Amino acid sequence: MAPRVGETIQPDDLAKRAHHQISEMLKGSSKRLFLMGVLASDDVGSNQYANWTRKTCQEIGVYFHLMRLSPENVATYIRAINTNNSVHGIIVYYPIFGDKRDDEIRQLVAPSKDVEGLNHQSLPRFSDIAEVSRPPPKQGRRIIPCTPRAVTWILEWMDVHDRTRPAGERLQNQEICIINRSDVVGLPLAQLLAGEGARVYSVDISGVQLFQRLYYPWHSEGLHGKDLPNWSVWDAVQRSRVVISAVPDPAFKVNTKWLQRGAICVNVSSEKNFEANVVEVASKFVPRVGSVTIGALLYNLILCSSRN
Repeated sequence: MAPRVGETIQPDDLAKRAHHQISEMLKGSSKRLFLMGVLASDDVGSNQYANWTRKTCQEIGVYFHLMRLSPENVATYIRAINTNNSVHGIIVYYPIFGDKRDDEIRQLVAPSKDVEGLNHQSLPRFSDIAEVSRPPPKQGRRIIPCTPRAVTWILEWMDVHDRTRPAGERLQNQEICIINRSDVVGLPLAQLLAGEGARVYSVDISGVQLFQRLYYPWHSEGLHGKDLPNWSVWDAVQRSRVVISAVPDPAFKVNTKWLQRGAICVNVSSEKNFEANVVEVASKFVPRVGSVTIGALLYNLILCSSRN
């Protein structure tokens, strides 16, 4: 029987599940959590994300304050609030400078307050990676970047994972394409999904790499990307049951003709990385993930507050 196609899944419906679970977790806390936002640009996406964060914090009961600064003052301000014990987490809305100075700012945020999981010291050891992607309240206690965490929640809620298998094997025999290999989205997401047993085809402008958990019990070297010479994005997409695109560039749009019938497609980018007719082939299509990402952000805030 041919797979059914045509279902568009709105992320807000999934986000409500995460927000409810996080709200229940906060009821058991004796302190009101304080999230500090730092905004230093007129970027439309950043301002929209800040507004979404404020709205969600108000609904859940987290105190949120947004500080608007000039780019030149961001580093000094972050150093100051790193030492403020009343602030449990810091989110910086990027881009600020739009170049390597932004990564320098990411490294200034104290790991104990890094709710975005972007400081290199915050990244989990990938020997534990299969234990940190569970939706709340089942997941582990490690900070991981918000967008990769949100995408893994979405895939699990759509039953991509085989819940009958033990942790670390729930995506065994799955082939997944991720178009993006950035340090903050595509790379950690590839490692997360490979950590659950998937064959992950990681695509960026330099080519295609395969991430796969090769050894049992765990050996982290099994997650290093292996180049696939002569592969194109077409090769990766047409083999994959799940296709995740997270490139803010219209040049990376996925051609619907490349997709398997019944594929699951997730658009992470601010750009529409899939064509309008994607639902004619995809069984499930998630057009954006932002609201779920805020849920992941607040889950990381809870983890940070337990360390402060």
